[in-house]
Amino acid sequence: MRAASLLAGLFLLAGCGSTTSPKAGGTGTTKGCPQFPGGTGTGAQSSQAKPTETMLLTGVQVDSDPCTDRVIFDFRPGTSQEPGFQVEYRPAKEAQTEDASGRHLPIAGKAFLVVRFEPAATADLSGAKLERTYTGPRRIQPAGMHFMREIVKTGDFEAVLTWAIGLSERRPFTVTSSGSPPRLTIELG
Repeated sequence: MRAASLLAGLFLLAGCGSTTSPKAGGTGTTKGCPQFPGGTGTGAQSSQAKPTETMLLTGVQVDSDPCTDRVIFDFRPGTSQEPGFQVEYRPAKEAQTEDASGRHLPIAGKAFLVVRFEPAATADLSGAKLERTYTGPRRIQPAGMHFMREIVKTGDFEAVLTWAIGLSERRPFTVTSSGSPPRLTIELG
């Protein structure tokens, strides 16, 4: 009887260990997840055209599901334009350098996906007074992500807005933009 209980327990444990999760180890893939959608790989992605007006960032959100991490950049509503962007992996030295000043900004991670918006900013300079449209943190350390370790604003100068995403490893990604509401979503798988 005792041997049968021990054997049943071993089978139960073996069944529980059949799936690995990047959340637990921070690297690797999750068994049971379909191949990453889009099949775009790790190459640079960019918008087809630049907006005719400066896009004003209002929020940065992070999200995760069992197979992917995502970061969402929201822009001020009222325009139907999609953000002008370029998303690409950059060497650590370049990714961790603040635009204009050249100051080193340490960012957690081993691979760095740089997101550049143009024309874009975090404040509206068109009125008599400066109006900040993004009041969130400049450094985001998301919890519970598979691959994302830290997201840092590395530039907001002369209508060029730059963020660097520190990752545990180089991962395939897809970029989706929309004009209503103006938003850019990056998914990592």
